[in-house]
Amino acid sequence: MGILKAFKDSVGGVAADQWLEVYYCDSLPVGTLALRGVRQVGQNSANTKGDENVISDGSVIIVNEGQCALVIEQGKIIADYREPGENKFHSDKTSSVFSKGGIKGMAKQTFDRFGYGGVVAVHQFVMYLNLKEQLGNEFYLSCPVRLVDRYGNLDFDATVSVSGMFSFKITDPVTFYKNVCRASTGAVYTASVMPQLMEEFKSVAIKGISELCESGVSPTDISKKTEELSELIKAQMTEKWAALRGFSAQSVAISSISVAAEDLGALQLAERVKMLTDPQMAAAALISAQADAMVGAANNPAGAAGAFIGVAGAGAVGGAFAESGASNPKLWVCKCGKYNTSEYCENCGAKRL
Repeated sequence: MGILKAFKDSVGGVAADQWLEVYYCDSLPVGTLALRGVRQVGQNSANTKGDENVISDGSVIIVNEGQCALVIEQGKIIADYREPGENKFHSDKTSSVFSKGGIKGMAKQTFDRFGYGGVVAVHQFVMYLNLKEQLGNEFYLSCPVRLVDRYGNLDFDATVSVSGMFSFKITDPVTFYKNVCRASTGAVYTASVMPQLMEEFKSVAIKGISELCESGVSPTDISKKTEELSELIKAQMTEKWAALRGFSAQSVAISSISVAAEDLGALQLAERVKMLTDPQMAAAALISAQADAMVGAANNPAGAAGAFIGVAGAGAVGGAFAESGASNPKLWVCKCGKYNTSEYCENCGAKRL
Protein backbone atom coordinates (compact mmCIF):
# COMPACT_ATOMS: atom_id res chain seq x y z
CA MET A 1 0.00 0.00 0.00
CA GLY A 2 2.82 2.39 0.79
CA ILE A 3 4.40 1.87 -2.63
CA LEU A 4 1.11 2.37 -4.42
CA LYS A 5 0.39 5.55 -2.43
CA ALA A 6 3.87 6.91 -3.18
CA PHE A 7 3.40 6.15 -6.89
CA LYS A 8 -0.05 7.80 -6.90
CA ASP A 9 1.24 10.89 -5.07
CA SER A 10 4.21 11.12 -7.42
CA VAL A 11 2.06 11.01 -10.55
CA GLY A 12 -0.50 13.43 -9.11
CA GLY A 13 2.12 15.87 -7.87
CA VAL A 14 4.04 15.93 -11.14
CA ALA A 15 0.82 16.39 -13.10
CA ALA A 16 -0.19 19.33 -10.91
CA ASP A 17 3.22 20.96 -11.37
CA GLN A 18 3.18 20.81 -15.17
CA TRP A 19 1.45 24.16 -15.54
CA LEU A 20 3.67 27.12 -16.29
CA GLU A 21 3.63 29.88 -13.68
CA VAL A 22 3.74 33.64 -13.85
CA TYR A 23 5.48 35.46 -10.97
CA TYR A 24 4.91 39.15 -10.45
CA CYS A 25 5.49 41.65 -7.67
CA ASP A 26 3.86 45.05 -7.50
CA SER A 27 6.07 48.02 -6.72
CA LEU A 28 7.74 47.23 -3.42
CA PRO A 29 6.52 49.69 -0.78
CA VAL A 30 8.81 52.19 0.91
CA GLY A 31 10.69 50.53 3.73
CA THR A 32 10.58 47.03 2.18
CA LEU A 33 13.91 45.74 0.89
CA ALA A 34 12.94 42.18 -0.05
CA LEU A 35 9.71 40.27 -0.55
CA ARG A 36 8.98 36.72 -1.69
CA GLY A 37 7.31 36.53 -5.12
CA VAL A 38 3.83 35.07 -5.38
CA ARG A 39 2.55 32.91 -8.21
CA GLN A 40 -0.28 34.61 -10.09
CA VAL A 41 -3.52 32.64 -9.87
CA GLY A 42 -6.62 34.06 -11.52
CA GLN A 43 -10.27 33.31 -10.88
CA ASN A 44 -10.42 30.92 -13.84
CA SER A 45 -6.95 29.46 -13.39
CA ALA A 46 -6.50 25.68 -13.51
CA ASN A 47 -3.13 25.92 -11.76
CA THR A 48 -4.41 25.72 -8.19
CA LYS A 49 -2.86 22.47 -6.91
CA GLY A 50 0.78 22.84 -7.85
CA ASP A 51 3.47 22.87 -5.16
CA GLU A 52 4.28 26.48 -4.21
CA ASN A 53 7.97 25.55 -3.93
CA VAL A 54 8.23 24.32 -7.53
CA ILE A 55 8.74 26.65 -10.50
CA SER A 56 8.11 24.84 -13.78
CA ASP A 57 10.68 25.09 -16.55
CA GLY A 58 9.55 27.77 -19.00
CA SER A 59 7.68 29.85 -16.39
CA VAL A 60 7.68 33.63 -16.65
CA ILE A 61 9.12 35.98 -14.02
CA ILE A 62 8.15 39.62 -14.51
CA VAL A 63 10.41 42.35 -13.14
CA ASN A 64 9.37 45.99 -12.72
CA GLU A 65 11.60 49.05 -12.84
CA GLY A 66 13.61 49.38 -9.63
CA GLN A 67 13.37 45.65 -8.88
CA CYS A 68 15.51 42.54 -9.09
CA ALA A 69 14.26 38.95 -8.99
CA LEU A 70 16.41 36.12 -7.65
CA VAL A 71 15.44 32.49 -8.08
CA ILE A 72 16.58 30.31 -5.19
CA GLU A 73 16.87 26.56 -5.78
CA GLN A 74 18.00 24.19 -3.05
CA GLY A 75 19.27 27.19 -1.09
CA LYS A 76 21.39 28.57 -3.96
CA ILE A 77 20.84 31.50 -6.30
CA ILE A 78 20.43 30.00 -9.77
CA ALA A 79 18.97 33.00 -11.63
CA ASP A 80 19.34 36.76 -11.30
CA TYR A 81 16.93 38.93 -13.31
CA ARG A 82 17.59 42.68 -13.21
CA GLU A 83 16.26 43.84 -16.55
CA PRO A 84 12.66 45.11 -16.40
CA GLY A 85 10.19 43.03 -18.37
CA GLU A 86 9.41 39.35 -18.97
CA ASN A 87 12.04 36.72 -18.13
CA LYS A 88 11.87 33.00 -18.96
CA PHE A 89 12.97 30.61 -16.23
CA HIS A 90 14.74 27.32 -17.05
CA SER A 91 15.57 24.38 -14.82
CA ASP A 92 16.24 20.72 -15.69
CA LYS A 93 14.83 19.67 -12.33
CA THR A 94 11.31 20.92 -13.06
CA SER A 95 10.67 19.94 -16.68
CA SER A 96 7.19 20.54 -18.05
CA VAL A 97 5.22 19.10 -20.94
CA PHE A 98 4.81 22.72 -22.04
CA SER A 99 8.59 23.24 -22.25
CA LYS A 100 11.51 21.46 -23.89
CA GLY A 101 11.40 18.63 -21.32
CA GLY A 102 8.18 17.18 -22.70
CA ILE A 103 6.91 13.74 -21.72
CA LYS A 104 10.41 12.48 -20.92
CA GLY A 105 10.93 15.24 -18.38
CA MET A 106 7.60 14.48 -16.77
CA ALA A 107 8.47 10.79 -16.52
CA LYS A 108 11.84 11.59 -14.94
CA GLN A 109 10.22 13.81 -12.30
CA THR A 110 7.70 11.08 -11.50
CA PHE A 111 10.48 8.54 -10.94
CA ASP A 112 12.47 11.01 -8.80
CA ARG A 113 9.48 11.75 -6.58
CA PHE A 114 8.63 8.09 -6.30
CA GLY A 115 12.11 7.48 -4.85
CA TYR A 116 11.35 10.06 -2.12
CA GLY A 117 7.99 8.51 -1.27
CA GLY A 118 6.00 10.85 -3.50
CA VAL A 119 7.51 14.05 -2.07
CA VAL A 120 9.08 16.61 -4.40
CA ALA A 121 12.86 16.80 -3.95
CA VAL A 122 13.15 20.35 -5.25
CA HIS A 123 12.67 23.59 -3.31
CA GLN A 124 12.46 26.78 -5.37
CA PHE A 125 11.11 30.28 -4.83
CA VAL A 126 11.45 33.80 -6.21
CA MET A 127 12.74 36.65 -4.06
CA TYR A 128 12.11 40.20 -5.25
CA LEU A 129 14.57 42.89 -4.10
CA ASN A 130 13.98 46.64 -3.99
CA LEU A 131 16.73 48.44 -5.94
CA LYS A 132 15.27 51.91 -5.42
CA GLU A 133 17.00 54.55 -3.31
CA GLN A 134 15.95 54.41 0.34
CA LEU A 135 15.47 58.07 1.25
CA GLY A 136 14.89 60.13 4.39
CA ASN A 137 17.10 58.42 6.99
CA GLU A 138 17.69 61.16 9.57
CA PHE A 139 20.74 61.29 11.80
CA TYR A 140 21.97 63.47 14.64
CA LEU A 141 25.18 63.10 16.59
CA SER A 142 27.21 65.09 19.07
CA CYS A 143 30.83 64.11 19.57
CA PRO A 144 33.95 65.39 21.38
CA VAL A 145 36.72 66.47 19.01
CA ARG A 146 40.12 68.09 19.09
CA LEU A 147 40.01 71.50 17.44
CA VAL A 148 43.26 72.69 15.93
CA ASP A 149 43.21 76.32 14.81
CA ARG A 150 46.45 76.89 12.95
CA TYR A 151 45.74 80.54 12.36
CA GLY A 152 45.32 81.28 16.03
CA ASN A 153 47.86 78.62 17.06
CA LEU A 154 45.29 77.09 19.43
CA ASP A 155 44.62 73.45 20.24
CA PHE A 156 41.77 72.45 22.57
CA ASP A 157 38.92 69.96 23.12
CA ALA A 158 35.39 70.85 22.10
CA THR A 159 32.02 69.33 21.21
CA VAL A 160 30.69 69.38 17.64
CA SER A 161 27.07 68.62 16.70
CA VAL A 162 26.00 67.39 13.24
CA SER A 163 22.57 66.61 11.81
CA GLY A 164 21.17 65.69 8.41
CA MET A 165 19.92 62.80 6.26
CA PHE A 166 21.40 59.98 4.22
CA SER A 167 20.09 57.55 1.61
CA PHE A 168 21.25 54.14 0.42
CA LYS A 169 20.26 51.44 -2.07
CA ILE A 170 20.95 47.80 -2.89
CA THR A 171 23.60 47.71 -5.61
CA ASP A 172 24.72 44.09 -5.27
CA PRO A 173 21.60 41.88 -4.93
CA VAL A 174 23.56 38.64 -4.59
CA THR A 175 25.65 39.91 -1.66
CA PHE A 176 22.53 41.39 -0.08
CA TYR A 177 20.65 38.09 -0.27
CA LYS A 178 23.55 36.03 1.03
CA ASN A 179 24.45 38.31 3.95
CA VAL A 180 21.14 39.92 4.89
CA CYS A 181 18.30 37.70 3.64
CA ARG A 182 20.23 34.47 4.12
CA ALA A 183 17.71 31.62 3.95
CA SER A 184 14.77 33.92 4.61
CA THR A 185 11.72 33.38 2.44
CA GLY A 186 9.78 36.28 3.92
CA ALA A 187 10.02 40.05 3.86
CA VAL A 188 13.06 42.09 4.85
CA TYR A 189 12.27 45.62 6.03
CA THR A 190 14.47 48.69 6.31
CA ALA A 191 13.51 49.00 9.97
CA SER A 192 15.12 45.63 10.72
CA VAL A 193 18.56 46.69 9.41
CA MET A 194 18.49 50.42 10.18
CA PRO A 195 19.73 50.23 13.82
CA GLN A 196 22.93 48.51 12.65
CA LEU A 197 23.34 50.82 9.65
CA MET A 198 22.83 53.92 11.80
CA GLU A 199 25.50 52.94 14.32
CA GLU A 200 27.97 52.22 11.53
CA PHE A 201 27.09 55.51 9.85
CA LYS A 202 27.67 57.46 13.06
CA SER A 203 30.99 55.74 13.61
CA VAL A 204 32.24 56.77 10.17
CA ALA A 205 30.78 60.28 10.54
CA ILE A 206 32.53 60.86 13.88
CA LYS A 207 35.83 59.76 12.36
CA GLY A 208 35.33 62.14 9.43
CA ILE A 209 34.43 65.05 11.70
CA SER A 210 37.50 64.44 13.87
CA GLU A 211 39.78 64.37 10.82
CA LEU A 212 38.24 67.59 9.55
CA CYS A 213 38.67 69.37 12.89
CA GLU A 214 42.27 68.21 13.29
CA SER A 215 43.17 69.28 9.75
CA GLY A 216 43.49 72.89 10.92
CA VAL A 217 40.13 74.25 9.78
CA SER A 218 39.14 77.30 11.81
CA PRO A 219 36.22 76.43 14.14
CA THR A 220 34.21 79.27 12.68
CA ASP A 221 34.70 77.80 9.18
CA ILE A 222 33.59 74.25 9.99
CA SER A 223 30.03 74.98 8.83
CA LYS A 224 31.43 75.75 5.36
CA LYS A 225 32.83 72.23 5.02
CA THR A 226 29.51 70.34 4.87
CA GLU A 227 29.97 69.30 1.23
CA GLU A 228 33.49 68.03 1.85
CA LEU A 229 32.40 66.09 4.93
CA SER A 230 29.37 64.63 3.11
CA GLU A 231 31.49 63.22 0.29
CA LEU A 232 34.00 61.78 2.77
CA ILE A 233 31.28 59.96 4.74
CA LYS A 234 29.54 58.76 1.57
CA ALA A 235 32.74 57.22 0.13
CA GLN A 236 33.68 55.45 3.37
CA MET A 237 30.15 54.13 3.97
CA THR A 238 29.88 52.75 0.43
CA GLU A 239 33.19 50.95 0.77
CA LYS A 240 32.10 49.35 4.05
CA TRP A 241 28.50 48.51 3.16
CA ALA A 242 29.21 47.19 -0.36
CA ALA A 243 31.44 44.41 0.94
CA LEU A 244 29.23 43.54 3.92
CA ARG A 245 25.69 43.85 2.59
CA GLY A 246 25.63 44.91 -1.05
CA PHE A 247 24.55 48.47 -0.15
CA SER A 248 25.90 51.77 -1.44
CA ALA A 249 25.45 55.16 0.20
CA GLN A 250 23.73 57.33 -2.41
CA SER A 251 23.63 60.70 -0.73
CA VAL A 252 24.65 62.35 2.55
CA ALA A 253 23.08 65.74 3.22
CA ILE A 254 24.36 67.64 6.27
CA SER A 255 21.90 70.32 7.33
CA SER A 256 23.99 71.72 10.17
CA ILE A 257 27.39 71.36 11.79
CA SER A 258 28.43 73.57 14.68
CA VAL A 259 30.76 73.90 17.64
CA ALA A 260 29.05 74.06 21.05
CA ALA A 261 28.33 77.66 22.07
CA GLU A 262 30.33 77.44 25.32
CA ASP A 263 33.35 76.02 23.48
CA LEU A 264 33.15 78.69 20.81
CA GLY A 265 32.98 81.38 23.51
CA ALA A 266 36.02 79.93 25.27
CA LEU A 267 37.88 79.91 21.96
CA GLN A 268 37.08 83.56 21.26
CA LEU A 269 38.21 84.56 24.76
CA ALA A 270 41.47 82.62 24.35
CA GLU A 271 42.09 84.34 21.02
CA ARG A 272 41.61 87.80 22.61
CA VAL A 273 43.98 86.98 25.47
CA LYS A 274 46.53 85.59 23.04
CA MET A 275 46.21 88.68 20.88
CA LEU A 276 47.04 90.95 23.83
CA THR A 277 50.27 89.04 24.57
CA ASP A 278 51.62 90.55 21.37
CA PRO A 279 53.10 94.02 22.29
CA GLN A 280 51.99 95.57 19.00
CA MET A 281 48.46 94.20 19.27
CA ALA A 282 48.25 95.29 22.91
CA ALA A 283 49.35 98.81 21.98
CA ALA A 284 46.81 98.92 19.15
CA ALA A 285 44.05 97.80 21.53
CA LEU A 286 45.08 100.51 24.02
CA ILE A 287 45.06 103.23 21.37
CA SER A 288 41.65 102.05 20.15
CA ALA A 289 40.25 102.16 23.71
CA GLN A 290 41.63 105.66 24.27
CA ALA A 291 40.21 106.86 20.97
CA ASP A 292 36.78 105.48 21.80
CA ALA A 293 36.88 107.18 25.19
CA MET A 294 37.82 110.54 23.65
CA VAL A 295 35.04 110.29 21.07
CA GLY A 296 32.61 109.53 23.85
CA ALA A 297 33.83 112.56 25.80
CA ALA A 298 33.44 114.84 22.80
CA ASN A 299 29.88 113.68 22.22
CA ASN A 300 28.91 114.05 25.89
CA PRO A 301 29.90 117.51 27.25
CA ALA A 302 28.17 116.90 30.57
CA GLY A 303 30.26 113.84 31.18
CA ALA A 304 33.47 115.01 29.57
CA ALA A 305 35.43 115.09 32.81
CA GLY A 306 34.41 111.56 33.72
CA ALA A 307 35.15 110.39 30.18
CA PHE A 308 38.68 111.82 30.28
CA ILE A 309 39.19 110.24 33.68
CA GLY A 310 38.28 106.99 31.87
CA VAL A 311 40.92 107.78 29.27
CA ALA A 312 43.51 108.24 31.99
CA GLY A 313 42.39 105.02 33.61
CA ALA A 314 42.73 103.20 30.32
CA GLY A 315 46.24 104.60 29.95
CA ALA A 316 47.17 103.45 33.44
CA VAL A 317 45.83 99.96 32.81
CA GLY A 318 47.54 99.86 29.45
CA GLY A 319 50.80 101.02 31.02
CA ALA A 320 50.57 98.37 33.69
CA PHE A 321 49.91 95.71 31.08
CA ALA A 322 52.75 96.96 28.93
CA GLU A 323 55.08 96.85 31.92
CA SER A 324 54.06 93.36 32.94
CA GLY A 325 53.29 91.82 29.59
CA ALA A 326 55.25 93.72 26.96
CA SER A 327 58.40 95.57 28.08
CA ASN A 328 59.08 93.16 30.95
CA PRO A 329 56.63 90.29 30.37
CA LYS A 330 55.86 87.90 33.20
CA LEU A 331 53.06 86.17 31.28
CA TRP A 332 54.14 83.94 28.42
CA VAL A 333 52.48 81.32 26.23
CA CYS A 334 54.07 77.95 25.63
CA LYS A 335 54.04 76.24 22.24
CA CYS A 336 51.50 73.78 23.66
CA GLY A 337 49.08 76.72 24.16
CA LYS A 338 49.32 76.98 27.97
CA TYR A 339 49.68 80.43 29.54
CA ASN A 340 52.31 80.58 32.30
CA THR A 341 54.01 82.98 34.73
CA SER A 342 56.75 80.63 35.96
CA GLU A 343 59.99 79.73 34.17
CA TYR A 344 58.69 76.31 33.10
CA CYS A 345 55.36 75.40 31.45
CA GLU A 346 52.85 74.03 33.94
CA ASN A 347 51.37 71.79 31.24
CA CYS A 348 54.27 70.20 29.31
CA GLY A 349 57.30 71.31 31.35
CA ALA A 350 58.97 73.16 28.46
CA LYS A 351 61.33 75.95 29.46
CA ARG A 352 60.43 79.51 28.69
CA LEU A 353 62.19 80.71 25.56
